Formats: sequence, C-alpha cells, structure tokens
Amino acid sequence: MDKFISFMEDHFLPVATKISSNKYLKSISSGSMSLLGVIMVGAIFTIFTSITFAPYQAFLKTTGLGTLLAYVPDFTTNLIGLYMAFSIAYHGAKEFGIGENAFNTGLLSLVSFIMLSPVTVQKNGPLANNMFNATYFGPKAVISAIIVALIVVQIMRFFMNKNMTIKMPEGVPPMVSKSFISLIPAVVIVVLFGLIKLGFNATSFKTFNDFIYTILQTPLQSLVGSFPAFLLLVIISQILWFFGIHGSQTVLPIVLPIWLGYMAENGAAIKAGKSVAHVINFGLWDLACIGGCGATIGLVTMMFFFAKSKRYKAFSKVVFPCGIFSINEPLIFGVPLMLNVMTLIPFVLCPVVVVTLGYVLMQLGVIAPYMGILGVGSMPPLIHGILNGSLSAGIYELFAVGLSCLIWYPFFKMLDNEALKEEQEAIESHD
Repeated sequence: MDKFISFMEDHFLPVATKISSNKYLKSISSGSMSLLGVIMVGAIFTIFTSITFAPYQAFLKTTGLGTLLAYVPDFTTNLIGLYMAFSIAYHGAKEFGIGENAFNTGLLSLVSFIMLSPVTVQKNGPLANNMFNATYFGPKAVISAIIVALIVVQIMRFFMNKNMTIKMPEGVPPMVSKSFISLIPAVVIVVLFGLIKLGFNATSFKTFNDFIYTILQTPLQSLVGSFPAFLLLVIISQILWFFGIHGSQTVLPIVLPIWLGYMAENGAAIKAGKSVAHVINFGLWDLACIGGCGATIGLVTMMFFFAKSKRYKAFSKVVFPCGIFSINEPLIFGVPLMLNVMTLIPFVLCPVVVVTLGYVLMQLGVIAPYMGILGVGSMPPLIHGILNGSLSAGIYELFAVGLSCLIWYPFFKMLDNEALKEEQEAIESHD
C-alpha cells in the first residue's frame, strides 16, 4: 500500500493538481455553476408540466396553466447556451486577471455567440422578419458557447495586458470609461467573429455551431455517455479525495458542458411523455455521492446510531446531519478518511456498488432514470430522486442508504473499536 501511495503522489497527483487549477476549466466550472438558479428553475417547471396524472394534465390544459408553466423551461434550460456564453466569459475574465472588465467581456462574448447563430428570413407580405432559431441557443450550442467565451476572454486579456485601449480623462464616469477601454478589443472581436461566420457559411456545415456540434459535441456525448467511462470518473474522483484534492471539482468540469445538454434534452423528453434520453447524468453522479463522496451516508448513520466510543459519538452529532445533505468534508478531514488506508476500500468501493446497481436497475426498467438536474445533489435521499422526476429512483436511494451501511459497517467497527481501546487505555493510565 505504501508503494501505491508513493506512486500516486509522484505520478498521479501532479497531473490532477494541474487539472484542478487550470484556469480554463475553472472558468467553465464557475460559469456553469453560477447558472444553477436558472437551471434548477427550468428543470423544476419541466417536472411540473410532465407529471403524467390525467386529471392533473386536464387541469393544466383547461386552466391554461400548462402554457404558463411551459414558458419557464423555454426561456431557461432551453436557452442554456446563450447564458453560458456570457457567464463563462464573465468568470473567465476574473480567472485571467481582467476582472475589472468582466462585464464587458461577458457582453462581448454574448454578442459574438449570437453573431455566429443563423438568421432565418421569413417573408410577411411586402415585409420580411429576421428570426433566430432557438436551437442554436440551447443545449446543442453549449460547446460552441464555451469556445466563443474562452476566445473572447483571451482577446480581451491580450489588449488589456498590452494597454491597447482608449484611455478617458479623469472625471469621466467609471462605466463610460470602461466602455471606451473595451472599444478597440470589441471592434477586433466582432470583426473576427463576423469573418468566422462568413467562413463557415461557405462550407457544407453552414454555421460554426453545426460544425462544433458535428465534430466535437456529438463524439464527446458518446464518450461520456458510456457507463464504463462514468465509473472511471467516479473512481478517479474518489482517489483524488483520498489524497485531499476535491475530486468532484476536478472531474465534473470535464463533463459539465455535455451533462448540461443532457439535462435539457431529458427534460424535453419527459415533457413530451417519452423516456429519459440520457441515463448517465448529474442525477447518477449524485447517487454515487449519496451522503457525500465515498457514499458515506452509511458511515455517518452507523456512527450516529451505533458508535460506542466517546470520540465518534460526539463526532456523529456533527457529521450525521451534514451527511443527510451530502456534505461530508467534516468527515473527510475529521475522521480522517483522507490518506486513511483503513477506509480506502469502502471509500472507493461503496459509490461504485451503489451506482452500478442503480444503473443496472434502470436498464432493466425496474426504476425510472433521473432527469439529471444540476444543483439538487445536496437534497436528502428520496427527495433528491423526486426532484429529478423519478420517485422509483428516490425509493432506491433509501435502499442505497442501507447498502452503504452494510458496506461501511465492518470498517466503521474497526475505527470505533480502535478509538474505544484508546479511550480505555487513557482512563487506565490516569488510574
């Protein structure tokens, strides 16, 4: 085991540390996570409109409430690419040291992203209406939005660092001054993306978005949509946590753009009365992390109800309520589970067993898959499943708590007995 830890520290951790501190990935992660409010509202209203109870659907139709509820996902999750174009550039500007121009950077990214989207000309008698296709602002445009945002950030960064800006005299209001500071890079940015739009219009792809979706996003969806790849990400995340690195924050930015698209597509499928299109999503990741990384809901439950040592009896009063809401940093650094060889096996094994059994049951049709809403991972078992549009998966989460208890129990007893022995020895030494 010592050789394994030494090997991981020498070869694996440096790479993982570089990934977790990468400014591009941090920009994507921060930009995406800042949209949680928009994402959750859209997803929740999708669930409201997709409940397949006939009297409820009839009520929505006769009252017109269904139309009202449907507006929300249409202008939130279904336009996620549009919001990400601004948000990622905004946070990227802060990551790359041009935070004073974060708003203008986000705004220019949004303008550039919209420029690349095709415009449909619809004849209306002697007049013509220019119309955008919302498809190019939604989940299928997520990768395009990320690329545009990161390019805009780097162009703005170049001009700011080289001081190639228009400086206004003192006394000019700050907002006006910042607008003029961004004027030169703004001209360069819009001209560049205008040329990109013209260039792709001359190809068989016609648009930048279609090119990116065909070349990058579709293959990536196939890759991260496989369960073996998903399990590998779970295992890597657990190993990172073992060494004290936030595994989820390192791994999730890699799949975040794809799974955001899954969430919107799954919501649309449920709304249309169809089955979930992408089973591997945020909901399945939350299942693997039930109680927190390592699926430690079982450990804190055993500790709360069965601990005999004073140490773990007292400690459980803190970590058990946190574990119910999937917050287990106190457990990771307090037991500790980090660099604790005694608990490495259940720490890696438990999430793999819990999520694999859940996935198999979903494939067999025993339980309904999650819709995959980002941001509800802190909800308690059962409630998490219900919010994801799957009562049966929520019920499985309660079973998963028991499964986690079973896997963690012998290792918990080992920890508890060791602590109890130390306490007894301390008492005897004072006598």
